[in-house]
Amino acid sequence: MTVLYVEDDAKVREDLKTALAPRVGELVVAEEAEEGLSRYRERAPDIVVTDLGMPGMDGIALARAIRAEDPEIPVVLTASEGDAHRLFEAIDARIDAFVKKPLDVDELLHALDETAKKIAYERSRRDAEAKMAQHYLAIEEEAMLVYIDKTGRIRRVNAPMAASLDFDPQTLQGRLFETLLHPAKREERYRTLFEALRRGESWHGELHLVSGFGMELIYKGSLIPLYDTLRPDYQFMLLLEEITELVNYRRLLKNELDETQNTLQEKIHFLEQYQNAINEGTAICRFLEDGTIVKTDERFDTIFGFRRRELVRRSFYQLCPNVRNDLERMIKESARRGEILRRRIECMDKTESRHVTDSVFIPIYRLDGSVEEIISIHNDITDVIRLGEEIRTTQKELLYILGEVAESRSKETGHHVKRVAEYSRLLGELAGLDEDRVELLAIAAPMHDVGKIAIPDAILLKPGPLTEEEFDVMKRHTLLGGELFAHSDRPFMEAARIVALEHHENYDGSGYPCGKRGEEIHIFGRIVALADVFDALSMDRVYKKRWPLRKIVGFLKKERGRKFDPRLTDLFLEHIDLFLEIREKFDG
Repeated sequence: MTVLYVEDDAKVREDLKTALAPRVGELVVAEEAEEGLSRYRERAPDIVVTDLGMPGMDGIALARAIRAEDPEIPVVLTASEGDAHRLFEAIDARIDAFVKKPLDVDELLHALDETAKKIAYERSRRDAEAKMAQHYLAIEEEAMLVYIDKTGRIRRVNAPMAASLDFDPQTLQGRLFETLLHPAKREERYRTLFEALRRGESWHGELHLVSGFGMELIYKGSLIPLYDTLRPDYQFMLLLEEITELVNYRRLLKNELDETQNTLQEKIHFLEQYQNAINEGTAICRFLEDGTIVKTDERFDTIFGFRRRELVRRSFYQLCPNVRNDLERMIKESARRGEILRRRIECMDKTESRHVTDSVFIPIYRLDGSVEEIISIHNDITDVIRLGEEIRTTQKELLYILGEVAESRSKETGHHVKRVAEYSRLLGELAGLDEDRVELLAIAAPMHDVGKIAIPDAILLKPGPLTEEEFDVMKRHTLLGGELFAHSDRPFMEAARIVALEHHENYDGSGYPCGKRGEEIHIFGRIVALADVFDALSMDRVYKKRWPLRKIVGFLKKERGRKFDPRLTDLFLEHIDLFLEIREKFDG
């Protein structure tokens, strides 16, 4: 792995060069951003590590310049606390990782290691996409394909299919697929085909079509939904195999077959369904209706870490302990209705590591209608889910760092923002917020005083009371904090904007900056207001000593319904022992 390191401070550069050089494949060093851009073009590194604050072109500008040439290259940014006001700009520039100065070599190596894992994953994904593209081209050239929209109109017919039907492909484009069906064969079974088109589902069956010369042609068809992420809608690929001669030959033999023909027909029936199932996916597990595994393919064994045939006779549902009962019930209900079940499920491999799969469960029936077995097809998306979680974690950490930096300017420790976050999380749970909103609140709560970054030290650090003019300046930190997060539509940014803007609003309307009252104040603002004041009264500040618990409780009761939401205040006081446990845990 080749790493480009750009740092204008000679001592920092040389110290880190000595530490990094033996631990990466190749280290390319530059003393300023312009030289770094030139070295990037010469050496094409895998990862760029750059300082933020440099004369001339800074680290963010360098990142943007490099990303203009290669949008996917990972960039790790190093910055001191004095550059904290630019963290939001760094997030907007899609910086992959952020490391605070003074640099900790182990922390930087960890960031590089995580970034390298992302590079490996991305290269693997691109390789898989290239292989899929090759497979698609091979299918397009050899197989018979018809592309249909969900209204049943033909979007395109490929050359092998057009040749089979004896039609010019252009004359079929835009035509209703139904018009190709043989008039004498528009049976009730085609109703399920058009229901599948409407619902965006797969379908398998026999089709009787009319050729350009009016001849009846018989095909075995598999309808596969293709979801367009750019224009959220379905189109369909109909994969066809002409079986006209085979069907006609079967008809000639029909009257000559004895009773053994039933067994043969059942096997052919199973084989056709197996083939349709294989077309649905990759990793395959076959199991009986009670969950007993009959067979697995090599990919399924590899994903879950078992040897060949080691899973046979075990229960499939043992692989899904967290959803076992619900999944078993849904599979049985779908089989009774004659439907294919699609679910995203969590499974455990042999080492009890978690896997997430997009799965399809296809019931296979005997001729008498009873279930022979279930074929399950699984697409392991664990790496995709984990990458998404890592991205969200990085974004949360950047917000947390920003909150800590804001507090450090007012001589508070990082424990203040941790305590406010945990008080807010607990009070949100007690207030009945759902799990997602509680998590969003806990992420946003440390941002409540981020606007203080822009307040002058003379006011922010003043040990005595503020004058009226000074207090007017101090109050601006709510507006400044709200403005910092006002230009993003991400949910956690919107939550941070609300918390920064509204945590000094009072329940009776006497607060600032907008004078909101009651439930006009967002629930996040009302919760953080109570959490912030409780922590401020509980700890030493530059302008006061901590209050005893009895005095704090008296103050909260007095301000119930004036400064604080009365329901939240009651919940807080009823469970104050839980909040005191948090205070003790983070009393730094």
